[in-house]
Amino acid sequence: MALNHKTVRFLDGMCPLSRPQVSAVFRRAKDKGRKAYLVGGSIRDAIDLPTNRGRRANLDFDFAIDGGAVEFAREISDEFAGHFVLLDEKFDIARVVLQDGIVLDFAGYTDGIEQDILRRDLTINALMMDGEKSDEVVDNVGGIKDLEANLVRAISEASLIDDPLRLLRVYRFACARAAQIHSATLAIVRTHSEKLSKVAPERINYELFSLLNHDCSAYIHEMGSAGLLEAIFEELRDCRRVTSNSYHHLALFDHSVETIPQLEAKLPNLPEFIQLSCRRELIPGISRLAASKVSALLHDIGKPATWQIQEDGRHSFISHDKVGAEMIRPLAERMRWARHLGRLVEKLVLWHLRPGQLFHTGEPTQKALNRFYRNVGEDFPELMLITYADFGATMGPGLSGEKREKLEKSFDSLVTGYLTYKEQIQSMPKLLTGEDVMRELGIGPGVIVGEILHALEEAQEIKEVSDRAQAEAFIRNYYDAKRSGR
Repeated sequence: MALNHKTVRFLDGMCPLSRPQVSAVFRRAKDKGRKAYLVGGSIRDAIDLPTNRGRRANLDFDFAIDGGAVEFAREISDEFAGHFVLLDEKFDIARVVLQDGIVLDFAGYTDGIEQDILRRDLTINALMMDGEKSDEVVDNVGGIKDLEANLVRAISEASLIDDPLRLLRVYRFACARAAQIHSATLAIVRTHSEKLSKVAPERINYELFSLLNHDCSAYIHEMGSAGLLEAIFEELRDCRRVTSNSYHHLALFDHSVETIPQLEAKLPNLPEFIQLSCRRELIPGISRLAASKVSALLHDIGKPATWQIQEDGRHSFISHDKVGAEMIRPLAERMRWARHLGRLVEKLVLWHLRPGQLFHTGEPTQKALNRFYRNVGEDFPELMLITYADFGATMGPGLSGEKREKLEKSFDSLVTGYLTYKEQIQSMPKLLTGEDVMRELGIGPGVIVGEILHALEEAQEIKEVSDRAQAEAFIRNYYDAKRSGR
């Protein structure tokens, strides 16, 4: 099969060959009598198309080279004083990280570049440049046509199932580009979705959270119906057997998936402090927004184990929040999640009912509200985001009309009240320090000191304590009560 060269126009300043490091790789390969090709995203995202405009210049460059890629990468690393990373010696794959943030990946091929192209996942990822001309790409699989049509299409069924992670990558690229997925590619994913469960969780995490950093409303239900979500989170399987009820117009699995489109639709209408919090990185590569979407998807995994249908036909799920939170810890361990990620998801699942519970018996007291704000802490924006998403995905007749309007206003008041609470806390004077507590009570350092300070701050918030004398009396009474077991 001959190589099909096509002339293209690149966005201003985005041609990969304009990077001196890329040109240097081609020169070194030529000097060594080797044939190298630049492949994939750095070409795909630089072509002058409406879907690419506004993108930042790519700093990751993937090269295919005719054998000995590891050895070649070491030479490039030495030439540029880069950091060499051996990715897979068996499959001849290595990486060079340069000081300016540019990453050069090298993979060897042995049976011709034409066959190497056919083993890639998507047509839009199989475009190549041979370094000879700055306005010419090799396109043997129709990648340019699919880019112009904003279409995600697999090169072949074999190319996807050769590495089942690619089944998830189909959706990652569709979300990132707001692209349509080719019908034949969808059929392949549906047929082989269960294979994703055998992929290493670390690899799944990268693709999943990259996907969730984008708007995925148009794709998440399709991912659910294809079986991908259950292949990632086996805890969702049992959710399929829980039916709709008077509060939930959707069966549990569909309700859980629907929270993500509801979340994405609600976020732009929420106050700026919530949007800013969601854009922050929780850990490198994972935003608090992406973590919130996973939490929304998993918020009801405790329901199947707690599901009961009462004699009057009502469905109950007593303590499903606690059961669900307990399920998150082994899930997080299985998925190799970082500690901060696991803790946040566990907390959001545990707390997802609390905002509504505050208003079950009428308007909460200021003391109850302040305690809620204090306990949820900096995760309040994400908790409210999930609360609104859960609420939006719950539209049964039992939660409609005046009842629905009242609850939504209650949620809105929580958001407004949080800002007032934060302003109050920031302006509140510190009446006693830890040293003051130890001196006043005649005790040494320990957990009890922090507990007393926490209780004192709470008393200040609800105006039970307003000066130092009252603070000293408060901590004495608190400590005496602790010692007497009252």
